[in-house]
Amino acid sequence: MYFEINRNYFIDEISKCNRIVDYKSVSPALTGIFIEVDSDKISLVSTNQTLSIKTNIFADTNDLKIKETGSFLIRGKNFIEILRRMDDEVISMNKVETNLITLSGEKSEFMLNVMDEQDFPTISFKEIGSMIEVETSDIKKSLNQTIISVDEYNQKIVLQGINFQIDSSILYITGTDGKRVSRKKIELGEVYNDRFVANVPFKSVSEIMKLLSDKGKTKILVSDNFVTFTINNSIIQSTVLEGNFPDVNGVFPKDFNSTIYVENKKFLKLISRADIPSEENSSTVVNFILSGETICIKSNIQQIGSFEEEFKEFELKGLEEQNIFFNSKYLLDALRSFETKTIEINFLDSKAPIVVVSSEDPSLSQIILPMFSS
Repeated sequence: MYFEINRNYFIDEISKCNRIVDYKSVSPALTGIFIEVDSDKISLVSTNQTLSIKTNIFADTNDLKIKETGSFLIRGKNFIEILRRMDDEVISMNKVETNLITLSGEKSEFMLNVMDEQDFPTISFKEIGSMIEVETSDIKKSLNQTIISVDEYNQKIVLQGINFQIDSSILYITGTDGKRVSRKKIELGEVYNDRFVANVPFKSVSEIMKLLSDKGKTKILVSDNFVTFTINNSIIQSTVLEGNFPDVNGVFPKDFNSTIYVENKKFLKLISRADIPSEENSSTVVNFILSGETICIKSNIQQIGSFEEEFKEFELKGLEEQNIFFNSKYLLDALRSFETKTIEINFLDSKAPIVVVSSEDPSLSQIILPMFSS
């Protein structure tokens, strides 16, 4: 095996694979990155058994010249560190023995031990199943806006990730921890009749988000117990969470008694002031009191202090009286998820969910369950 490649690009591609490696794994092979050199490309593969990544580098791109095919398994963390210490623009790699490769530049050469590639699991990246293609920027934005409601340690396994589901021509991306719901709609432009449902674990979503760019399109394929994302030259495959994701449609109230229209940044600053910091870093219970043309925001944390402020920079539609308690963190997360200038906060009563939306972005909805005063 022998090839030459641009060092910086090679580092970037190996780093993608290295992100998911679990260096605490009881299987030494799973701490490695499998590199396979074919006549027309190099494939880099890593896995932590839940999430797997494969990225391809094609010949005659990024100074890649393949002179001899082959494969090897190497511990990614150390390999990347050595590559970063080199100064060469182009490096070469040569497998001289079964367990030994050379890494060379113009002036320096490293002799590196490799792992037994026979111990690395064979990973079948799915190619057949229900598939859609979405603008990568839309997926990236949607995941950022919905992952805020996911608790990766939730007692209900199915709630430990993001739900992807198609209904006719709309892709719904939803996260919930049972106390709040974040839902994003993406118009697909065509009707899909195949069943497309996947509950993707929190950690998988977190890694996928790091690889998403702001350009191009992403293919998403659901097959058996896996979901696969194809992004440019990389394939990311994750197992899915078992169980039926709850039907959140029933959580959304149909009617509201009060709606306030407010500038997002101003309201965000108001709730931030009410979010009293504590040593335990716990969320603050905030009391929202609507009385005519005034909103009074109150909060209190024993042994630290209290907060109270009147706010009048809003418009109101509906009932002029509301008294609701809510988790400050949940509302702050919801407000930050909107990139719009104004938002609408809808109330029914002190026991019904609060719904945050914006006419500037009707594709996003945030729901927060109220708390009850003690």
